[in-house]
Amino acid sequence: MRCNRSLWSLSGIVVMTLTGWLTLGANPASAIEGTELNSSIGIWAPLLPELANDSGDSVGTVLGLSGHHRFDGYRTSIESGVTYGISDSAEMIGVDVLLRDTWDFGNHHLSAGFGYSMMNWDQDTVGHDIQSDYQGAKVVTGWQTAFGRTPVWLDLTLGLYDLDGSYVGDDGAGGFNTGTIGDFTTTYGFDLKTDFDCFGIPARAVFGLNYIEDFAAWQAGQMTTDDAVVLNGSIEFRLY
Repeated sequence: MRCNRSLWSLSGIVVMTLTGWLTLGANPASAIEGTELNSSIGIWAPLLPELANDSGDSVGTVLGLSGHHRFDGYRTSIESGVTYGISDSAEMIGVDVLLRDTWDFGNHHLSAGFGYSMMNWDQDTVGHDIQSDYQGAKVVTGWQTAFGRTPVWLDLTLGLYDLDGSYVGDDGAGGFNTGTIGDFTTTYGFDLKTDFDCFGIPARAVFGLNYIEDFAAWQAGQMTTDDAVVLNGSIEFRLY
């Protein structure tokens, strides 16, 4: 899969920005106990397989709504989230529902969990459309610590999915080509988060990267799979 330089430059800018935020200081971490509801908005860059004359690389907007609840005196928390991303050639909606245990080590916290996960992708260009639907499980492990007074979260994820892909496209002779594919696949990702003040409003910066081992593709006149990378740089605000 070919990734354009401008998109990798975007990821570099996001990393540099996060590094700057880490040096500013923020309020102590508050995402381990109790209840949280958060919304987020940011830049989303899916780097997908080529489709017809489209490179598959695009930049758009990503929106999210997530939350968790941890009962007092218990180690297990319930987490859920909905993510919606859109660009000029791709659209995605994802849902996660997880159970996570957290172990406290003073100012540091180690966590691990698993649960249900799904993603529905729609990649299209003029006369060509590919649907990639993922359903399965997600395994997550995380570490929360602090640099000075600045809290930092790192989550590593492994997705285990059944992939169902379908294609409809112009065959160039007034008709349509169609195809389907099914496979078991994995995804690998990480999210780095840190708190900061956005014009006096408590906020959280998020940088994420997700590698999809198999994404439905139409190549050489047949259905196949190729890998994909998804970059995400967003700001998260606490609603509750």
